[in-house]
Amino acid sequence: MLVWTNPLPFALDAENLWLGLRLLAGLFVIIRVVRARVTLSYALLWVPAVLFFPLITAAVIFLFGGRKHSALAKAKQGIMASARRLAGPVTPSGNAFRMLGDRAGRDTLEALEAEILAARHRIHISTYILSPDAVGREIRSLLVRRAREGIEVRLLVDAVGSWGTPMRLGRTLVKAGGQVARFNPVLPMQGKGSANWRNHRKIAVFDGQVAIIGGQNLGLAYMGREPSNRRFRDCSFRLAGPAAAALEQVFIADWCQATDTDPATFADLLHNRPAPQGEADVDVIASGPDCVNDPLWEKYVALIENARVSLTIVTPYFVPDKALFRLLVAAAAKGRRVRVLVPRRSDHRLLDFARRWYLRQLKEAGAEILFFKPDVLHAKLFIADDESLVIGSANLDMRSLFLNYEIAAVVRDPAALTAVKSFVASLEAESTPYSEDLYRRSRTWRGRMIEAISKTLAPLL
Repeated sequence: MLVWTNPLPFALDAENLWLGLRLLAGLFVIIRVVRARVTLSYALLWVPAVLFFPLITAAVIFLFGGRKHSALAKAKQGIMASARRLAGPVTPSGNAFRMLGDRAGRDTLEALEAEILAARHRIHISTYILSPDAVGREIRSLLVRRAREGIEVRLLVDAVGSWGTPMRLGRTLVKAGGQVARFNPVLPMQGKGSANWRNHRKIAVFDGQVAIIGGQNLGLAYMGREPSNRRFRDCSFRLAGPAAAALEQVFIADWCQATDTDPATFADLLHNRPAPQGEADVDVIASGPDCVNDPLWEKYVALIENARVSLTIVTPYFVPDKALFRLLVAAAAKGRRVRVLVPRRSDHRLLDFARRWYLRQLKEAGAEILFFKPDVLHAKLFIADDESLVIGSANLDMRSLFLNYEIAAVVRDPAALTAVKSFVASLEAESTPYSEDLYRRSRTWRGRMIEAISKTLAPLL
């Protein structure tokens, strides 16, 4: 009869097994956080969680942790390399630029409808939110109509952003001959990578010739035919020319990731190179877990470091990382005109508390802080020296810079800058300057505690 002898110097009882499981869970969390190349403040956030709730923390890290996906980055690089082999690199010059930024969001809705109806071959739309309201149904109806007419229609929605959208909206389009995909579902074994990685990109490309990007989702909260007090103040941009091909490459890469489609299927589309349509230089930047580095963050760093005269930032949420924030403070202290325009109250109150410390420090360094009053400001703009303009879907917070899939375009064109500066001036006319009276509660112990907790949690928001 064989008798098993425990070779370990301790008993394998329930207590020791439980302790071992907790230690393994803690080790798993530490390895994942270190490999994610996060900031020290972000890493320290996990220390109390690991000490007191290691198993729960390990489960959270498994579902929502991490910052980069090396396999996805390699796959996306392969798609872009294929596009370059087929038709060469996309040149930044030769683009037509038009701003879509009226108060109601009507011009964006009408531009989308016009391009959907004018498309002759294909329509590719990616959005974070497709709302089941009048605007969402109207866009869906137009896509169904074009699909029935034989146009290739692909609609990509984020699985979390469009969580409340009924599946029947997509099934109707599929029955008409279109294609619908949900990006990175939350449930394990369905998505690719962390459930915390959301596709925040808003891209619409028509025939590979015209594209619309910006911060507006497809819903009444962002666009409509009539003004609404509940609508975000936002803007989008119509680009025609080579930039549309670059944006279509990003869409195709995202579509292949979401649907497990072989990129070779889109060889003809990747070969597309539109003829020049205007004078604007446009560099497209895709940033997210599928990128080896952080190209959008790197572009912001370069623009701030090289700024000689001024920096203008319009963003709904202002919670930058430490390095970017220090560069902004240094620019203001050196006499550069640094202006930050944010909503007086955004749709995320915790982020409003988190931004207080950053805004106060910038103000003390000499920056101008403006609070937009009438509506919730949702526009995302970055202007450096009245020469370079950054547009797209990214907010100036750590989620957009380091976690989300984001899309941006760096535009260099005097006419484009004039249009955007006019839009910013209209926002400034309805804004109030920073005043300590606005944050008088932050001087109380309770206000300071809320501010400190929000700032600490900012990397997770």
